[in-house]
Amino acid sequence: MAEHLPNAEVTVDGFPIVQTFTKALDEMRKKERREQGHPKSLRWALLKSLENENLTPKQLAALQERVADQSATADAWVIKKKLRWIQKAPTLRAARWRITNYLKVMQAAVSEKPLLKPMAKALATLERHADAVVRRWISGLTNARREGMNGLFQAARSRTRGYRNETNFIAMI
Repeated sequence: MAEHLPNAEVTVDGFPIVQTFTKALDEMRKKERREQGHPKSLRWALLKSLENENLTPKQLAALQERVADQSATADAWVIKKKLRWIQKAPTLRAARWRITNYLKVMQAAVSEKPLLKPMAKALATLERHADAVVRRWISGLTNARREGMNGLFQAARSRTRGYRNETNFIAMI
């Protein structure tokens, strides 16, 4: 690829980073649930955004209970929630500053609690790809269109279950 596109640079938008943190958070939730137990409604409360989605009373109560207990799951949820602060950076310079400070503060918080090892891995992933994440502010590119198209392809695939061959699937797309 480098010979055909010598000036190409990888750009990472927020989606895969948030997905990495969400998986780490879910891993934490499962581990803590096996050890301590907590309400089933907590799973969906952790996955929803407080700003955009309405939590049910059960979900809100479960989330408040975990935060009050200062559980590892609550700490992981806060770490993931603070990612939005980076995504809302208005400029390239602000994005670099926010990523640097976010990593410094969150890595210090994670190092104090061994249960937060999955979040430490997610933070290491962000640190490794920080330059590519910052490039989004330069290029303005995201993979939102590609994700949208993939959703359409997956919907077409589910509708073509009864078709006999790939040609019909391709025609459906």
